Amino acid sequence: MTAIHWFGGEKGGVGKSFVCCSAIEYMQANKLDFIVFDTDRSNPDVLRLYKQAAGCRPAILSEAEKYEVAAGTIYNAALNEKKPVLVNLGAASFRSLKLWIEKNYVLRSAKLNGITFYNWFVSNGGSDSLRQFKEALDYFGDSVQHVFVRNFGITDDWSALDEDKKLRARMKKAGVIEIDFPRFVGNRDRNRIKDLGLTFAAAQSHQAFDTLAQQRIKFYLDDVFDEFNRAGVFNGD
Repeated sequence: MTAIHWFGGEKGGVGKSFVCCSAIEYMQANKLDFIVFDTDRSNPDVLRLYKQAAGCRPAILSEAEKYEVAAGTIYNAALNEKKPVLVNLGAASFRSLKLWIEKNYVLRSAKLNGITFYNWFVSNGGSDSLRQFKEALDYFGDSVQHVFVRNFGITDDWSALDEDKKLRARMKKAGVIEIDFPRFVGNRDRNRIKDLGLTFAAAQSHQAFDTLAQQRIKFYLDDVFDEFNRAGVFNGD
């Protein structure tokens, strides 16, 4: 058995790519085999950063008829290479993802081939984000494993989620895994990492950062990795 993990959240700016990049770092730090795809054609940060560092591959996920089978490269990689696959989704990808799954009988095929899907939904805690997560729950039900990511790098106000008793009950019934993604301290360092095109691993020893900044990056990753360990989904792939 293997798994396909897609990192989405529908809204732009909620940190999908940042969480996906952190998952790549986790896999590498733990010496786990994996494959990674970037489907975000408008802002392919994951492909840019990890094409060399992790062999990231581009993939097309589109509503256009001429691309209706294009995302099959993701599924076939998981099936043929027997490794977990990480997929960075672009903003507003939910409809394209649904169409690909429906037209290609992906979930039915996955049952036959022992492939598990993980829906990493990265949220900013806003009403639009929670509504979109409800739509994902409505559509997928328990056919995929949902991982709800509270991105504290965007906000520390999760009152809308905490007070939505109906959604909380649905999440519990669906067995949704929840993690708290920590805030990266130091916007200047974060921007510098991005501007220099560095992975987190490379930034920990890069001369552009002083010792405290390098160690802060390392300790931040330690906190992120603790959350991935709490989710408990990678080591079992």
